Amino acid sequence: MDIFSKESVFTSQTPFKEVARGILCGIFALPILVILSKGVFDKFLETISLLKLVDKGEIFFFYEAGQSLGLVLCIITIIIFIFLTLPVFINRRFSKPIVRWSCIVGGPPLLIGLITAPISSFLVESYIEEKGYSRCSYYSGSGYNPVDYYVFDSKYCVSEVSVLIHKALPWFEEMNKKGEVDYDEFLLKVEQWKAESPFFKDE
Repeated sequence: MDIFSKESVFTSQTPFKEVARGILCGIFALPILVILSKGVFDKFLETISLLKLVDKGEIFFFYEAGQSLGLVLCIITIIIFIFLTLPVFINRRFSKPIVRWSCIVGGPPLLIGLITAPISSFLVESYIEEKGYSRCSYYSGSGYNPVDYYVFDSKYCVSEVSVLIHKALPWFEEMNKKGEVDYDEFLLKVEQWKAESPFFKDE
C-alpha cells in the first residue's frame, strides 16, 4: 500500500496566499496540538498522583480534574491529526487508505474520551468525598468551567476567602508541603488577608 497519493496539496495553479495560509496554519497548529496533548496528559498524571495522596490522607487542599482520566484518550486523536497534517510541509497527500485507517483509529478515542470525561469526573469526585473531603464552592470559582476545589475539613471553607483566593492558594499549597495545618493560624491568615484587601476596607 502506497503511503502517499499522486495528488499534491498545492499545485502550480494554487494562489500563493493559499499556499502560505496552509503552511502557516500547519506551523501554528502543530505546537498548539502538542501543548494541548501535553496539558491533558499532565492533568491525567496529576489526577493519578492526587488520588494516591487522597487515599493516604496526605493532602489538605487541592484542585480536582477527574475529567482528565477520560480526556486522556483524546490524545490518540490529537496524535493522529498531527500525523495527517505533516504531509502539508512536503506538498503531498496521504493515500486514501491511510486517511481512512487514521479516521478509524482516531475517531473512537475522541468519542469515548468525550463521553467518559464527565463520568470519570463524577467517579473521582465521589471517591474524594467518600474519603471525607468537602468541595468548597467559595474556592471553586464561577463561569463556564469552574475549578473543583476541595478541603479536608469543611470549616476551612470560608466565604470571605472567595475574593482572597489569590492570597489563600499559596498558603494552602504551603500547608500541603508542610504536612500539617492549624485552624487558628488559618483564621489569623484570613483576617490578615482581609486587612490587606480593598474588598474589606469599608468594614
